Amino acid sequence: MLLPIAALLLTYALTAVIAILAAVALWRPLSILLAELCGTEERSRFWTVWSMVMMIATPMLLVSMRYVATDPTALVQGTVTSALFGVLLALVGMGFAVWSRSPRGEA
Repeated sequence: MLLPIAALLLTYALTAVIAILAAVALWRPLSILLAELCGTEERSRFWTVWSMVMMIATPMLLVSMRYVATDPTALVQGTVTSALFGVLLALVGMGFAVWSRSPRGEA
């Protein structure tokens, strides 16, 4: 059994690692895509940074809303599940935003 504060800190640390890994993996491809869509470097940089903040904040928010288990196995399982679901939600939101603003060829 973990102390509640240790469980909470472990939850946030594990979530931050998962979210930051996802953000780092997407930084370059998203930056290139947004440069094409936004037209200027300043706009592209802003939306890339905003997207990365959302990629990290969404999992942290979801993990914060759930009960923190003190059993190590339940803690890791619940944290990873919530963190990955948060990353997925952020990706769906960004994907929809990019898709809705992408130029389409006329059919």
